[in-house]
Amino acid sequence: MAKIVNRKSSIPPFVLIVTVGILGAGELACGTPFYFVGMMALCLMSIGITYNMLGGISTISGILFSVFALRTIVISQFAKVLLFEAADKNLEAPELTISIYAAYYVSAMVGVFLFCRVRFRLPRPMETFTDGQRKVVYLVSLSVGAAATVAIEIYSRSYGITEFNSTRSLGLAFAPLLMFSQVIAVDKRIHDSGGMHSMSMGALIPWAMATMFGLMDTVRTTTMAPTILYFLTCYFRGYRFKARHYLVVASGLVLFVGFLSPFLLFARGEVADQSISQRLSAAFRILAEHHSPKELRDSVEVATASENGSREQYFSRPGTYLLSRLSLIRADSNVISACASGFHYGLAAVQIEIQRTIPSFLYKNKPRFEGAQDYIGHVSGMSGEGEEVSYPAISAVSDSFGSFGWPGVILFPMICFPLSFIVWQSVFDMSKPWGTVALVLGSLMFGEMMVTRFVPFVLRLPLVIILLSYLIAGVAGFIPVQGAHLEKLRTPLN
Repeated sequence: MAKIVNRKSSIPPFVLIVTVGILGAGELACGTPFYFVGMMALCLMSIGITYNMLGGISTISGILFSVFALRTIVISQFAKVLLFEAADKNLEAPELTISIYAAYYVSAMVGVFLFCRVRFRLPRPMETFTDGQRKVVYLVSLSVGAAATVAIEIYSRSYGITEFNSTRSLGLAFAPLLMFSQVIAVDKRIHDSGGMHSMSMGALIPWAMATMFGLMDTVRTTTMAPTILYFLTCYFRGYRFKARHYLVVASGLVLFVGFLSPFLLFARGEVADQSISQRLSAAFRILAEHHSPKELRDSVEVATASENGSREQYFSRPGTYLLSRLSLIRADSNVISACASGFHYGLAAVQIEIQRTIPSFLYKNKPRFEGAQDYIGHVSGMSGEGEEVSYPAISAVSDSFGSFGWPGVILFPMICFPLSFIVWQSVFDMSKPWGTVALVLGSLMFGEMMVTRFVPFVLRLPLVIILLSYLIAGVAGFIPVQGAHLEKLRTPLN
């Protein structure tokens, strides 16, 4: 097993102060009101301090917090200055929005300060295998994970359209095994080559399968997740990237921004409510007929120019849809503005999500819910007036205010955020395969963390991963491996 490299990544206080000061001066130069700039500076100072207390990107909690902070406010504020736009422009109730953001991140900083050193003695995933067992684990994980993902695809009729049943529920539980097989293969390649190589056919197969499924779903995050998983696996095992890796990253980013992202958005409507075979054939047909990057970008711009689409646009310049998608502050401002008059939806969204996520084999007569995001989208006006389902991306910043008002803005980040970090830090180790898988899955969820996702994030996802690890370890211990003595698998505790 390759050993993780401990790379300290705290931000020096002087660098933090200077960076926030330069950003604030830039926003003032762009015409942003002084109050907004002051609250923004308070946000970023709180984020930097919290980041350092969590250990930066050398810890799983630091990475999760970084992803959340980047998605909510950090990316958006730097981009506003680079595009020379006022930071309060295109926000509904901008002063209230930035005030809630400041209170949220200050509360998160206080909560992390109070609880950052607390740890629970929780069971960790089983990850001790002999070389012979690792081959069995890889084959079983690849086979079961691929079958589970196919089951999900059969009953997920494109983006946001889902057919609920027991088969799909089981598929969701076993799908992480596909990512696990990729990590096992990369990890073994790095170990066997003495750190000289990282990619092999064994790693390429699950990567290609997972990427293909993401393309079929027209979901950008799941399409990019296998690639992100590969680089994180290498990084946390001390693999030294070569010039060709950086070239691949640069080329991939250009391809993603210039072609893949607009293509997936364009194809999403074309493959809606189609079977898995129809989606696969439609993808090739659409690619053959619509492969001009300019045509794809223009179609996205037209779509975002509509009333509801424009309400998610934080930036005014054409071609910035992807940047707006990475800046949740605009969608958050819509929710905050809708609830500014005193209306709060309380636990309504939480109840919808809990009932929706109960497996069908446990809830035989489960009602069909469209999801908490669609409910909040209708509350904020981002989902339109019709019956069409939409999934606007918001964060826990606005969701805590929309649910419980100012008490939610203060208590949720002060209590729930630290609890999330404590659980994940206690359960997962990024140097181990299951820890790396958990990091990617957790980042996808925590990047758009909402109040409704807190329980699944803290309880369901860790529990699923632990149970899967026990199952795979049991299979590895049950099947005899020629030429290797089976070691007794251990369950380490903190």
